[in-house]
Amino acid sequence: MAQLDQELRIADVYAAALFDLARQAGRVAAVREELDELLRLFQAQPEFQRFMASRALEGDARAAGLEQLFRGRLSDLVLNTLLVMNRHGRCALLPALHRRFVLRQEEAANEVEVQVTSAIELSAAEKAEVLRIAADISGKRPLVEYRVDPDILGGLIVQVGSLRLDNSLRRHLDAARQRLRERAERGLELRANAEGGRGRAE
Repeated sequence: MAQLDQELRIADVYAAALFDLARQAGRVAAVREELDELLRLFQAQPEFQRFMASRALEGDARAAGLEQLFRGRLSDLVLNTLLVMNRHGRCALLPALHRRFVLRQEEAANEVEVQVTSAIELSAAEKAEVLRIAADISGKRPLVEYRVDPDILGGLIVQVGSLRLDNSLRRHLDAARQRLRERAERGLELRANAEGGRGRAE
């Protein structure tokens, strides 16, 4: 987790510069599309992932490869960002760059990502209520992704930005088990203390 946080912080430096340049050029949406495509390529092609992440590959060789692959296919804004990242040995942070750029785009548009996990598919009315609550909590326009996970048994898990609201039945059961475990441990401890006290009295 600490490494991931560090990678996101480093990537945010590049994302901030790229976002500012894209906004000045009026090309935020276009740059986002290019980053989306790069991320899909990174995730779908192990060869490209190795090319971007390999420490055995010299920076100049990777730069030449980036030029050959993307000059004319990517905007100068995106390609130059990749080349700068390459000079500092940061090409493996492409997914983190994409993530931080998306978050900056959403922040600028007063939007917030919301992930809703339920045990079963929500009805249209329930989704509308979730949307209203997420908007009230965040003060922003929610971009909601709904997921179905039977393992939570019931209730909802709602992630609004960095805020996590877990009202799942699974969480309540786990909490109840923890309380019972703690109660049992306290009972054993009290019993042991009492038996120890009797032993000393005898």
